Amino acid sequence: MSKIWLELFLGKIGSYIVNFFSKYYIWILPFVFVYGIFMSLASYNLRRIEKKVNYEIINQTRYLLRKNPKANFISVVDNIVINWEEIVKLYSFFPYVANEFDFWVTKVKPSKVRELIMGDENRIRLVLERQNIFFEGDKKGIRQNLYLNYTNKIFKK
Repeated sequence: MSKIWLELFLGKIGSYIVNFFSKYYIWILPFVFVYGIFMSLASYNLRRIEKKVNYEIINQTRYLLRKNPKANFISVVDNIVINWEEIVKLYSFFPYVANEFDFWVTKVKPSKVRELIMGDENRIRLVLERQNIFFEGDKKGIRQNLYLNYTNKIFKK
């Protein structure tokens, strides 16, 4: 009976794939497990480097704001210098990095790490706002969760 339902919903090819996995799962599972550990280590490696970069951004911003309290965001960002080579060399314990939702890894190179971490234009602003560092002209306060706002609009009666 289950075979009929399986073929009805998945078709012949889907049924074949399910049967294949049910027969050979004992050989497939170790590879999936090793792949998961490998990706977890690569993701953790990137998060370690990212944590140090955030620390550098915050410390340099605080120092620049102590020197010039009326500085704006653009002038502060222009003066932030991050030594990517040194950070990657000191804080990378694994030769690969990966984002959380990537399917594969990339080699640890300062240019690739910089591209992964600083891919978002608003990255520095978000890091500073999380530490309650605001500039003149910025709106102070708690950032709104746009996802929840839009879902509330959708489900609102």
